[in-house]
Amino acid sequence: MKEWQKELYIYRLSTAPPKKDDLQEYIDLYLAEKDETYLSWFLHYYEPTLNTTVMGIVQRYSMFGHFLDIKEACVLGILRALEEYPKDCETPFITYKTRIMWEEIHSYIRTMRTGFTVQSDDEYRNLRNIMRLYTAYNSKGDPDTLKKISDEVGLSGKTVNEILRSGFHNMQFIDFYRSYADEDSEESREDVTCDYTFEPYREREVIRSHIGFCPDFHSMKSPKFRPHTFQEIAYKNELSSAEAAENIYHKGLAKMKDKLQKKGIFHP
Repeated sequence: MKEWQKELYIYRLSTAPPKKDDLQEYIDLYLAEKDETYLSWFLHYYEPTLNTTVMGIVQRYSMFGHFLDIKEACVLGILRALEEYPKDCETPFITYKTRIMWEEIHSYIRTMRTGFTVQSDDEYRNLRNIMRLYTAYNSKGDPDTLKKISDEVGLSGKTVNEILRSGFHNMQFIDFYRSYADEDSEESREDVTCDYTFEPYREREVIRSHIGFCPDFHSMKSPKFRPHTFQEIAYKNELSSAEAAENIYHKGLAKMKDKLQKKGIFHP
């Protein structure tokens, strides 16, 4: 077996564990007994699905050589989701963990793609904000661009300069994606670094964020969540603009309405 093939089977057990009809059963047993054996059984049977997801990411983002690292990011997201999974949650764990798992995936991708280690989501949003301000001021030929950005974000000129340098490095990857993406794809024109059809969870996340729906408590009254503007959603979800976020929002709503119409639940 070649080395890269071994990466496909790192969670496969030498002796297949008892097969359950539903993977949720392993999760329920793990949470009830805190026995990691059940988690290893879950990963044994979930690994083929995990491999498919990771391979899609590798191909979509041209990150060959990062298969195992991305796979580990996925599993880190699964472990995080287990820690946060509410007791007696009505949402199946496979669905619940999606948002958290993709947060870890994008955290890994953005760190590798910027060539600049971002310690937190806030720092990453700051980077995107500074790049947006630079584009706005510099497009007008403003000679005080650096100072105005520094004043607006409350950082020193030196720090802003370092962030801009890392941002320019990231733009080289965006140029690559622009040539790599399908030129006929509407999504690639809006935001060439993202593929919304490959990540259907993104539409749900944008809708959830905009209306302030809490995915953990299935409520719009949770103190943990509030409605977010499209600009805020763009920063958090690595989109090029507020308009891109709004387009995803409306596309997601249209798909939801279409599915409900087909089921006879929604009548316009």
